[in-house]
Amino acid sequence: YYFILISPIIFVNILYFSACSPDVEFCGYSVPHPSESKIMLRIQCREKPAIEALRSGLDELKKVCDVLLNKFTDSVAAGHHEIDLNKEI
Repeated sequence: YYFILISPIIFVNILYFSACSPDVEFCGYSVPHPSESKIMLRIQCREKPAIEALRSGLDELKKVCDVLLNKFTDSVAAGHHEIDLNKEI
């Protein structure tokens, strides 16, 4: 068993990218008890080890994050970052 602390939205993204692998038959999770900060992850694959599907999902998520960071950085560098503090939300 491996225990890692991550935010729920990142966890859902990891599940999504892991499940996108064509070799994955099942990808799911459960929360043993609401008062515990543990999540049980299950990945079932046809042929390759499940850890490879998880690593692949993490790699894909990293690629998406890199693209978003680059676009954000380029936009800020180009001066597209005006903030109107008086604007109502």
